[in-house]
Amino acid sequence: MPDRWIETFQGERQHQLYDLYSKEWWTNGRQFEDVIRMVEHSDLAIGLCSDSDQLVGFARVLTDYTFKAMIFDVIVHSDFRGQQLGRAIINRIIDHETLTEVRSFELYCPDNLIPFYSKLGFAKGTASLLFRER
Repeated sequence: MPDRWIETFQGERQHQLYDLYSKEWWTNGRQFEDVIRMVEHSDLAIGLCSDSDQLVGFARVLTDYTFKAMIFDVIVHSDFRGQQLGRAIINRIIDHETLTEVRSFELYCPDNLIPFYSKLGFAKGTASLLFRER
């Protein structure tokens, strides 16, 4: 089971990250440069690497370090799903030393993933989510 955590994405690691993004339905249209800029401007980016040093999991966080932390883009490589890596990534974020004072962790997910996140302590909110796209 992969167990090497990283928090920086440079060189070849950027290409591995982009490869993860290019295979997911909600991120497959993003451009390489935009993904790299996004990671650089996230407050926390977590990667999980395999024994062969392949990036197999990722998530990122935007936070005020006090009240809220928004978790985005939880991705596990398709070859590594079913091994509890999504759970490990979420737990790594919640237990991260820079986020110990955060009171509320939030994330977006499709309805089919609500049972998964519910097992990790997340509950469906009551507030409406409003969007404004550019």
